[in-house]
Amino acid sequence: MNRKLKITILAFSFTVLMMPAFCQKQKSSAADSKPVKAARAVGSDSAQVKKKADKTSQKAVFSPSSNRDPFLSMEEVEVIEKARLAEQKRLADEKKRLEELERQRRAEAEKQRLYEEDLKRNPARAVIGKIKIDGIVGTDAIINGKFVSKGDTVEGATVVKVSEEAVTFVYKGQKFVKKLPLM
Repeated sequence: MNRKLKITILAFSFTVLMMPAFCQKQKSSAADSKPVKAARAVGSDSAQVKKKADKTSQKAVFSPSSNRDPFLSMEEVEVIEKARLAEQKRLADEKKRLEELERQRRAEAEKQRLYEEDLKRNPARAVIGKIKIDGIVGTDAIINGKFVSKGDTVEGATVVKVSEEAVTFVYKGQKFVKKLPLM
């Protein structure tokens, strides 16, 4: 069937199906108005009469059981619903991804802050990892591939003492010792 014929049949069947409900609503609204008139005759409280009249005027004549567009086929409704659910899932996944990125950024910032605080307390940490002792020969040492002796500077740290197993450095007033690695 073509779409125009389907729409016409759908509209007609909708009208036929809803006619009994519409008539029933009209009858019930007429029946609701009778007690209001009777209440006035008896001399009941006027506030109750107003409430009763407001309730009858607020009743909806047409209230469909679903909010589905009657001009769409069930297949079209299913496709639209699947697309809506897929979009909701995509948005939820994107939100989770952004939250995870933000959490990682905060963790990285906290790690950097702690590292900077530690460098303030222990400035030698900045150069300890850069200095590698390759060997010790008498009163000289081979550090980062170069021969150095007492008083020389390596990566900003000054060599204070060269012993048989370790070299003592001073960096920004802080002493530290690097031992010869075991082979």
